[in-house]
Amino acid sequence: MKVINRLKDKVKRHKERNTPLGFKLVLSDSINFVNEGDWEKVAEQGSVFLSKAYLSTIERFSPANTEQRYAIAYRENQPQVIVACQIAEISGLNFIHPCNDLKEKVAANVKERLIVCGNLVSSGLHGVAFDESIDMETAWRLVAEITYRIRKAEHLNGAVDFAMIKDIKGEQLSSSSVVERYSYRKIKTDPDMVLNLDESVQSFEDYLGILTSKYRSKVKKIANTVEKAGYKCEQVEVGYALDKLLHPLYLNVENKSSTRLATLPEGYFAGLASALGDKFVCYVIHNEEKIAGFISIIIDGQKALAYYVGVDYEVNKEIPIYFRLLQLVIECAVERGIKTISFGRTALEPKASLGAKPVEAYVWARHRVPVVNFMLRQLFGHIPYEEAPERNVVKT
Repeated sequence: MKVINRLKDKVKRHKERNTPLGFKLVLSDSINFVNEGDWEKVAEQGSVFLSKAYLSTIERFSPANTEQRYAIAYRENQPQVIVACQIAEISGLNFIHPCNDLKEKVAANVKERLIVCGNLVSSGLHGVAFDESIDMETAWRLVAEITYRIRKAEHLNGAVDFAMIKDIKGEQLSSSSVVERYSYRKIKTDPDMVLNLDESVQSFEDYLGILTSKYRSKVKKIANTVEKAGYKCEQVEVGYALDKLLHPLYLNVENKSSTRLATLPEGYFAGLASALGDKFVCYVIHNEEKIAGFISIIIDGQKALAYYVGVDYEVNKEIPIYFRLLQLVIECAVERGIKTISFGRTALEPKASLGAKPVEAYVWARHRVPVVNFMLRQLFGHIPYEEAPERNVVKT
């Protein structure tokens, strides 16, 4: 009976995947072609990364291997779901260090086109937003249908075999699990390190006051070391002249990563600063001669997101530039009365030392070819991810 039930369910799932939900869809190759009022009406329920201001910027300063795609789903002429996707050309070169000449020729021949519901240059659920009136199961079924429609529409540009929905956290995992009916499988990724501050924290001094003496001393020592070395921390407005100085520092960090799915071009940070206004914040650490590091911060509703960072690693060998940059994110948040700070997925240890705790994160993924999808299903449980350290930073 179990075998029969599985076969029946397989037939049912196949029918679900190939039966439209009855919504009217508008697909677009540019955010400038969609109805702005309809888009923004639903985008308000999501992230700043779904605003037209941001999406216009990522189109203008798109990574060389990505293109944007959009969709709005309507019911009774009312927008219900919006989706922002990227079509990305990924090769083996995205997974090796640039200096690894031995692997370069082989890696260049490994290529895949994929559709990402979300954003390869941000961490979070930045690809979908739903109107309040739609139920979650229908909404996520629509996301699967829209992703399929966009993938099929790309046929003339080349086959798109792999689809991904990123990034899923917390209760989003349960509400989005219906996409398993569409052959998506979840992949656990490195956790997002999130610092939640108590309402009593109204200043950086208040933040220091809630830390245990060990970690409070550590934070102060880092700040004093940077200052005594002659470096200043300064919030700056990023124009295109400054962007030219920040971009090489960003590339220093980017090129150290073993996985570089999308690399931002020069001008992106200046474009983002212009588009987002006071929702974009940038700090630099500098002396009279040079900038040793910078960190960008996105204010996304009631959250502060530590965005891209750039570091002069020669300076960082002697002076804790990177650690001080992380502290500046907290200073920025408390100045604005923000209590939730997302530090992202990398460098888990120093973020845990600031009081951040891990939040499990996942992506949903599927391959067009059933046999490959089956293999992926077997492999997903064995993909390594980093476990965040546990640190008792805050006084009990």
